[in-house]
Amino acid sequence: MNDGIDRIIDANINRVTEGLRVVEDIFRYSIVSDEIQQRLKDLRHNLVTVVDRGDVILARNSLDDVGYLSSGANEYNRSEPGDIVSANLKRAEEGLRVLEEVYKIGKKDKSSLMKKLRYELYELEKKAYAKMKRKLLPKGLYLVMTNPRTGYEDIALLAVKAGLPVIQIRQKKGSDRELMNIAFKIREITSGTKTLFIVNDRLDIARMCNADGVHLGQDDIEPGRAKDFLGDNFMIGLSTHNLSQVEKAQNEPLDYIGFGPIWETDSKERPDPVTGVEKLRKAVEKSHHPVVAIGGINRDNVGELKGTGINNIAVIRAVQDAMDPYAEMTFLNNFGENI
Repeated sequence: MNDGIDRIIDANINRVTEGLRVVEDIFRYSIVSDEIQQRLKDLRHNLVTVVDRGDVILARNSLDDVGYLSSGANEYNRSEPGDIVSANLKRAEEGLRVLEEVYKIGKKDKSSLMKKLRYELYELEKKAYAKMKRKLLPKGLYLVMTNPRTGYEDIALLAVKAGLPVIQIRQKKGSDRELMNIAFKIREITSGTKTLFIVNDRLDIARMCNADGVHLGQDDIEPGRAKDFLGDNFMIGLSTHNLSQVEKAQNEPLDYIGFGPIWETDSKERPDPVTGVEKLRKAVEKSHHPVVAIGGINRDNVGELKGTGINNIAVIRAVQDAMDPYAEMTFLNNFGENI
């Protein structure tokens, strides 16, 4: 090939690999996704291993590049990591298209490979956007409702009024029909509000009522299969009770993990062993998922969770058994927002 074509190849290999590396680091350190980060890395390596860069690098003449000083209107317009992802994926896709075209001159096998890589990147772009659009768990009180004495609807209405970031229905007794009716009512109450609605255990009911997510226990269906069933728009949380489970959870497609019980609780018939605050702190250090502390938390001991790095505090009885549930959830939510 002539020097002009070699310069085009050199510039676009740089364009693609640099763009992929930028997005790779975003999904490694900011919008954390092991799968997307690894696939970006594999795609980048596949490109550089099939291209002999020696000849095209020798054709490089960066100082005389007429496009060096040109810039687009939005080149420096970035307000969040998602903007960086979008710009650099497009940059990589355009670079692959250029390589596909120029390799048609005498190297059709490489042209076909560039086309294959470009379509792989299109699919990866879809997964990246789905990951970026997924709901995040805002800080504050994560309220779990288990047969509240004033009724699910009343507590849900108070939670929305108090601006709680998330409420979960955890109904262990009663019929499926009863649970489904409750879930649809809570979905109606929370729709259009800032309060996310999570269903415990039941993927089918979460999907039917279009909840925001589902929370799983250690003995429930695996998070990966839950994700396949529900799709990327549903949040998935997982209960963990020791550091080994926290470690294992790092490889799961989760939006958050619960950790506890921090203190003794009677919310379960057979409660898990108490973890304590120090293990909670270690769980936060190990986890790249947001951590929700749960188990025996109330206004008397919640101050001990300051500085642990948790994303949320979760309570059941502290609100449900309170004389004034609204005042209690407001107090704990304000604490949780600033923890």
